[in-house]
Amino acid sequence: MSYRSTIARQPEALADTYAAARVELANLDLSILDKPVIGVTGIGASFAAAVVGAAELQAKGRRGFAIRSVDMADGWDLCDALVGLSHRGRSVETVAALEKLPQASRLAITNDPESPLAQAANLHIRLNNGSDATPSSTGYTATLLAMGMAFEKLIGGGDDFAAIPKLAKEVLAAAGNRMERLGELFSARRAIDCVGAVASLGTADGASLLIREAARIPASAYDTRHYLHGPMEAMDATTGVVIFGAGREIELAQQVDAIGCPALLVTTEDVPDGNRLTVIKVPKADNLIAQGILDIFAAQLIAAVLSDAAGLTDTTFRYRMSDTKVPKAEAA
Repeated sequence: MSYRSTIARQPEALADTYAAARVELANLDLSILDKPVIGVTGIGASFAAAVVGAAELQAKGRRGFAIRSVDMADGWDLCDALVGLSHRGRSVETVAALEKLPQASRLAITNDPESPLAQAANLHIRLNNGSDATPSSTGYTATLLAMGMAFEKLIGGGDDFAAIPKLAKEVLAAAGNRMERLGELFSARRAIDCVGAVASLGTADGASLLIREAARIPASAYDTRHYLHGPMEAMDATTGVVIFGAGREIELAQQVDAIGCPALLVTTEDVPDGNRLTVIKVPKADNLIAQGILDIFAAQLIAAVLSDAAGLTDTTFRYRMSDTKVPKAEAA
């Protein structure tokens, strides 16, 4: 399927994943993950999702950390429980991370219960997002959804994800209405920075990867407060900034607008557009993972707009690596 079509079908993909994960979690004992230090790992977009997930654990008073898979390749004892994220379950680095920590309790979240990552884990939750494209849309948001539901069962809380499919449809429609303006303002950017704090740093990382993959525009992710200490000095009328948040991020968006730099602010607050600032308001979720799902839709859409403008619609990757996925033959 095309990138745009997979973006559009996320309400269905999320509803299907919610239904499947709810059944699996009803029969899954997650108590072995109830440890002092919980790591969340992945690579690429899955590491961005790990940052979002770890932030929710911390917000609920748990010692949860996003750990890069390569940092566990030597078997360092970095956590007591480990959650591994990989859409297809074949990312070499993430599989190695789970295999190198045999003493830790391990949960894998993938779309394939027979995948190498699932086999390396004690527990597995299957994604039911259907088809995905490159860049990933349904795979990323379904991973967040299943992880969020698992963490709700582990640490308690209400059902913050039942309404996500319906909200996804509404947010995609509202964000879609702003894309013509954003397409004009963000055309011919030489670079785009993506900024957010805490869980939104993961969302910013995911957004920067989408822009790189879909439009081949250099894009980087920064923590909000870190961004104020120098990185934003490179931005001007030839660049763009995508910002996620409702705190210092609002003033930041207005500051870059004042210097003539096009900006997109994805926020839960009522903030007016500026001269080159476009604001997309999204519903506020109490759960940071649920918020991460709602926030990423605007980034997916602007990446698609920029991809179309560059003549790269559904173009395949130029660089194909032979050592980033466990070959299917080995997975048998």
